[in-house]
Amino acid sequence: MDVGAVMGKLRGGGFKATPQRWEVVRAIAAEQHQSMEEIRARCPGVGMVTVYRTLELLSGLGLIRRLDLGGGPRWELAEDHHHHLVCESCGDVTEFDLCPLDPGLLDLSDHGFEARSHSVEVYGRCSVCQ
Repeated sequence: MDVGAVMGKLRGGGFKATPQRWEVVRAIAAEQHQSMEEIRARCPGVGMVTVYRTLELLSGLGLIRRLDLGGGPRWELAEDHHHHLVCESCGDVTEFDLCPLDPGLLDLSDHGFEARSHSVEVYGRCSVCQ
């Protein structure tokens, strides 16, 4: 999903595509798995509260994902289905596409829950840190 598609879905949901929101989305699209500090550094003209509110809005709409991979939250565009390998030594995050979880096997109706998505994070040491 590119910046234009994200903003189109935002407008389609009845929300304004303000210049500040454009800037935050462009910052997120520049690189996956960014921290708040990295996003703010990419859009210095946008206030911290606006960045936080924009991240909450986009996350709530399913347009971006908040990742809790250790070392504080990170964000990425919610464009494709993938999972993460997280190095516990250097903090490097690598994406992988193989999904060990079959959504068809997730019958959670007994719990009164309908799954919309899932994530898998595998923690260990990367080849550089081994």
